[in-house]
Parts: sequence; structure tokens; C-alpha cells
Amino acid sequence: GGDIVAGVMGSGMYRTDKVTLFIDIGTNAEIVVGNREWLAWAACSAGPAFEGGGILHGMRAGAGAIDDFSLDPVTHEPMIMTIGSKPAVGICGSGLLIIIATLYECGIIDQGGHFNRDLVTDRIRKGRSGYEYILVHAKESGIDRDIVLTEVDIDNFIRAKGAIYAGLTTLLNEVGLTVNDIEQLILAGAFGSYIDLDSAMTIGLLPEVDPTKVLYVGNGSLLGSWMSEMSNHIRRDVVEVVRNMTSFELSEVTDFK
Repeated sequence: GGDIVAGVMGSGMYRTDKVTLFIDIGTNAEIVVGNREWLAWAACSAGPAFEGGGILHGMRAGAGAIDDFSLDPVTHEPMIMTIGSKPAVGICGSGLLIIIATLYECGIIDQGGHFNRDLVTDRIRKGRSGYEYILVHAKESGIDRDIVLTEVDIDNFIRAKGAIYAGLTTLLNEVGLTVNDIEQLILAGAFGSYIDLDSAMTIGLLPEVDPTKVLYVGNGSLLGSWMSEMSNHIRRDVVEVVRNMTSFELSEVTDFK
């Protein structure tokens, strides 16, 4: 599609000798691997969790969205930060990633995304849709009710991150590569631009790679489109790039399923 072609142009991966993995993370995760000699492409549906959809208190990144989180490992009391330092009104995608990774590292949730029922804390309780963790009490929030993370939220997140990881590993397998062969990882998209790399690797959204190999390009599609508008040379390159891109339909690959 046009978005991923523009992203490839904007990132410049089609002009490098380095074996590059390009990931544009959104409702659909679009993945490209290759370099100036060859390019392979695939897409998988990650769902809207990274943009706040399917999350009880999820929202897009905006004023009052929780975008950073830390936890006292003894008392299990959280410390949150919001966009604009406003009273919390919800959780954006990058905040959701950090929250889940931190809760997992501190033993609040297990590998299956279930809360530890044995912890002595009033932050974990049984809600209408199952167990949940209170991030912000109503008196401190900007919406006059508790802001919580539920096990249903975590399950939706696990499915979304699992789809992306399965997609990129399947594409690498299809072209005979492993994560160790990747010399450069480029992240794009609204979510990808603000992703916390350590958290993403902790929960298995991204493969474990040397952080020095990671680049962020922001809105890769917009960048590539702008470059094409400004340069006849880039427009000519687009034709060659499209010819060089081999498409893989992941729904037809047994390993991905």
C-alpha cells in the first residue's frame, strides 16, 4: 500500500547496505525487511489497543493521558505522569506499554496477564469485568472516577503485541533471516515514535536488539510523501522500490497462524 511505500522512502532503507527491519506500528502493523538490493513486505492486523481502542480507559495521546509510569516494588503504589502534567483522564498507547511492562517486572501480573491475587494491596480489586488495578483514584483523576487497568485490557494488549511479534518473526523466517541478522531497526507511526524500547522488549512486542541499532522516524508515511513531492529523483525511485518489494500474505503462512 501507499503508506508503507512512503515509509520505506522516508526512512531511506531502500538506499542502505544494512539489513534493515522497518515497522510502522498502528492499528495495522506494516513490516518491511531488506536493503538496497531487496525488500520483503508484510502486514498484520494488530487492532486498536496501541491507540487506546479496546482499553477501558484508553485514549489517544492528548492532555491528561498517562504516558509514563513507575511503581514502588514494596508498597505497590504507582507514580504516574501525564501529557501536559494534567489530571489523569485515561491511558495512551505508549503509557499502556510502560504500565504493563512495569507491572510484569514487579510481579503484579504474571506471564498470562493475570493479577497476583496474593499481594497485600488495595490497588488490586475485583471489578465488573474481572480483576483490575487502580492506577488513579477518583479524587485524583480528571474524570471523577477511578482509572483502572483490567485483565481484559491486558488480554487485548497481549493479542495486539503478539500479532506484531508473530508478523515480524514470520517475515524474517520466510526470507531466511533471524533477529540476529538485523543491522538496523526503524520504528515509525504515532505509537512507534514514542515507544519505550526497554518496555517493548520486556513484554515481547519487539525482538531484543542492541538499542544503538534503533532509529525513530515519526510519521514515515507523511515524511515519504513530502519527500516525493519535493524531489523528482525520489518519485523515480518509488517506481523501482515498488518493483523490488516482494509481498508476503501472512494469513496464508501456517507459522503465523
